[in-house]
Amino acid sequence: MPRQLQRVPLNLDPGDFALLHPLPDFPPGNIALIDGAHGPVITTTGPVYDDTDELVDDIDDNSSESLDSIEDHEFPSYFSQRGSPPRLFHSHGTYTLPVDGDEMKRQEAQHILLRMILGSNYDAPIHELLNDNSYERKVVDLCTGAGHWVLEMAKEFPRVEFRGLDLVPIQTRYPPRNVRFEIADVTERLRFADASVDVVHARMASIRVKVVPRFLQEVARVLRPGGLFLSAEWGVQPTPEHPFRAGDDAHIPKTVSFYKAASCVGILSPHPRPCSCTLLIRRYRCRDIVPSLAPQILRLIRQTASFEEPASKQWAIPISTPNTPDTPPSVAFVSRVMGRITQGYADALVAGGSFLQEDADAFKDELDQGIGIYLTYQTVFARKKSSG
Repeated sequence: MPRQLQRVPLNLDPGDFALLHPLPDFPPGNIALIDGAHGPVITTTGPVYDDTDELVDDIDDNSSESLDSIEDHEFPSYFSQRGSPPRLFHSHGTYTLPVDGDEMKRQEAQHILLRMILGSNYDAPIHELLNDNSYERKVVDLCTGAGHWVLEMAKEFPRVEFRGLDLVPIQTRYPPRNVRFEIADVTERLRFADASVDVVHARMASIRVKVVPRFLQEVARVLRPGGLFLSAEWGVQPTPEHPFRAGDDAHIPKTVSFYKAASCVGILSPHPRPCSCTLLIRRYRCRDIVPSLAPQILRLIRQTASFEEPASKQWAIPISTPNTPDTPPSVAFVSRVMGRITQGYADALVAGGSFLQEDADAFKDELDQGIGIYLTYQTVFARKKSSG
């Protein structure tokens, strides 16, 4: 008998989750890469062009990138299995999450929920910019994953060219004509020419970006004057009740312990800094780590001197909520979905044989207690300064 699906009217108001005041230094343990319902996919070290397409003239003259399509027999080389039970991972590079079906479903659910909460795929004045038809507009999505953001944006703006860049070929084989996916390391020089892109979007790029100033310089280089940079990141770690109480870690000791340990052993991000961890953690290759762009992105954007004053918003999104009559139904629904997404994230972090499985299980148990735990989600946009 087929499973019955229930349609749930959300009536979500983004204002229910907005933070009206800046938070202290804390924000993403989440990452951007895989999501997808489009299956394994053909991608390239450049756009996937069919025989009738001409190469778009957006390539940086200093780039040595080739634009060859990946052949079917080459796909297995991009993946490897490890852990028990075995899960599929990217075979090379520094991306630490699995790239299998479970992780793709988790990332897809996250994408859908964030779009519902924000009310859109973007929180920036992008509409006016992309609807200007004075020339062909171009959008580049860094760490595109399975390309959900790109595919939805391409449908909303059918006259705009979209490029989705990622390390792993997991995007659809049959994108619309205004979408091209490419295999690329976003921590290296981008293949696009100077001032050739109108919008650069980077969501949950923390786990990939090692040197943030250099990354922002590349973004500024490829953006046209007046172009937009969009960033979106999770908070460094969950926080008890409302994030205005951030720092009151005694209420969620297992959650804090898991995120701290995961950061220390280098699971969350490749940003090393001086170690301040316990002796127990030091035994496991401790590299005390800053696992998020969120706490530093505004300051570093300003330091580039290439952008106008950036704008930022933050949302408090529940991942565990007390089951009380006073809890709004929409908030309870978001909490249930985000709780499952966050638990899946913990499983993904320790997949492949991490010694932190017990810590992850304790963290998930704490989420199930319904004591009121939130994650912050921060969106930032900045416009590149006009020439002259």
